[in-house]
Amino acid sequence: MAGAADHLPDDGAALKAALIETRAKLVGAQALIEHLQLVIAKMQREKFGPRSERSQRLIDQLELQLEELAATAAEDETKAEAAARVEVRGFTRRPATRRNFPADLPRRRIVHPVPTACPCCGGTKLSKIGEDVTETLDVVPRQWFVTEHVREKFSCRSCETINQPPAPFHAIARGFAGPSLLAMMLVEKYANHQPLNRQSEHYAREGIELSVSTMADHVGACAATLMPLHELIKAAAPELAPKTWYGMPAYAKDGNVICFFQNAGKFKARYHTFGFNNGAKLDDGAMWPTSFALLKLTAADEAKLTALVKKAVS
Repeated sequence: MAGAADHLPDDGAALKAALIETRAKLVGAQALIEHLQLVIAKMQREKFGPRSERSQRLIDQLELQLEELAATAAEDETKAEAAARVEVRGFTRRPATRRNFPADLPRRRIVHPVPTACPCCGGTKLSKIGEDVTETLDVVPRQWFVTEHVREKFSCRSCETINQPPAPFHAIARGFAGPSLLAMMLVEKYANHQPLNRQSEHYAREGIELSVSTMADHVGACAATLMPLHELIKAAAPELAPKTWYGMPAYAKDGNVICFFQNAGKFKARYHTFGFNNGAKLDDGAMWPTSFALLKLTAADEAKLTALVKKAVS
């Protein structure tokens, strides 16, 4: 990567030479990027044959090198554009390209202060005639927190009986991981293809020490908890494909979510929810239920859910 303290020459000839050199570097970097992309594509095709640790390490190394070259090419391109605009006296403004960010994203509106007086004449009779809005996409990094469940004990002065609220629901019995953390582990492992050792390294960089063996225990416990429901749905509707939907276990047909499962702990509810989406064919007159509260799976509940899933995909 080039240094950040680059200085442009003052005279036009030196500026033109610097621009040509920058463009040459850009072309060279782009050529090398294309070459590495070809090599990676060939080796990725070979991954489906006999895998070797050496090939996998080489692919990782090439991908890292490609990342650096792509960043260098972007920096060179930006500098070339900046150099080309230094001595230009007249130009045609490039039309702005508006990015349509999702409408459901929360907006944080920042109104920049305007001058209280006209900078031209000093007058104070200013009236608003419009505004320009520039949108930038940003993100808040995930935050770790500890939830303390406090169960106060009370003693009855009349009968000396000690009373205490029942223990809260835990997705894993006697486990310390909250439902959101468990959902994140499962989504990262099965949807984003991040193995547990890499997840453990990510968490360690954020100050949270979670060993791979502990995370494996959590994943296994979650699989055991969800397996009865999974087997019930697959037996009732084999054509449904499991997937994650907004971090929740769901089942889809032709890409459309039919049914989903909401964990009680994740949504701070007193019961789980098994729901059906818009594609489920549960129509029954002018009004019909699409979600059901669930505390535990009994034989009667399994029969009812089986009938609902079969009807939903019929």
